[in-house]
Amino acid sequence: LHQLIKSIALVGFLSAAHAGSASPVDITMTPTDDGQLAVKLRPSTDFDGLVSSLVFTIRWDASTDAHLGTIAQIAPASTYIPVSRSGQEQDANGERYQIFVGFGYTPLQWIPTNWVAGVEYTIMTIPVEGAAAFELVDDSWTGNNNADYYLALGGLDETGIIYSDITTGITEGTSAAGTLQVLPNPTDKLATISMKFKQPQDVDLELTNSAGQRVWQLQLSRVSGIIRQPLDLTPYDKGVYLLHVRTADQVMTERIVKR
Repeated sequence: LHQLIKSIALVGFLSAAHAGSASPVDITMTPTDDGQLAVKLRPSTDFDGLVSSLVFTIRWDASTDAHLGTIAQIAPASTYIPVSRSGQEQDANGERYQIFVGFGYTPLQWIPTNWVAGVEYTIMTIPVEGAAAFELVDDSWTGNNNADYYLALGGLDETGIIYSDITTGITEGTSAAGTLQVLPNPTDKLATISMKFKQPQDVDLELTNSAGQRVWQLQLSRVSGIIRQPLDLTPYDKGVYLLHVRTADQVMTERIVKR
């Protein structure tokens, strides 16, 4: 996984203007007031280039009934480093793991925005179902599965540390403003996108392929409650796609596999 990410990161480096160099970027995770997890990056120098790739893993006790919900991201992080799950939750040695990956194609300066040294930037939040203590980890399992924390800026390895070594102790909390699920996943042809919104929302749905190219888009106006939208993947090649669901105040992303 890291070798693939490094290769993609190098391509991003060659195509990004003024990517420059930067010092290591640290990562942490904190609980939010509404019972979610917030993953944050902390650069050690100012930076406005390409955040080209990211890997991190969340771990919790497999004996609990806890699971992670749907990723939510807001701008500008949703633009410069879209994050998705890498596979499903996996149990090993009494622990449960979820790997996350991100690939950036848009330099911060193009948005435009920038990082300031020492400032924490929230790149995603994710709700929790059930009760457990969650933590970001590099351990023997992540090492054996190429899932240690890794971050590249402009194609260069700038991996810092997992700081605070935080264990959240978070219990089930309030869901995000919207929820997202795609079933079946993986799928051969057809799937159903299920969304739930507490308040009326204008929603933009976008499906991108592994190269970041948009292959499908749909706009919905002032929808609320439970929404089910068919998705026909028949015309598309086998592989991994990302579904982005955007509202005025959040971006939810779901990884879809076409078999």
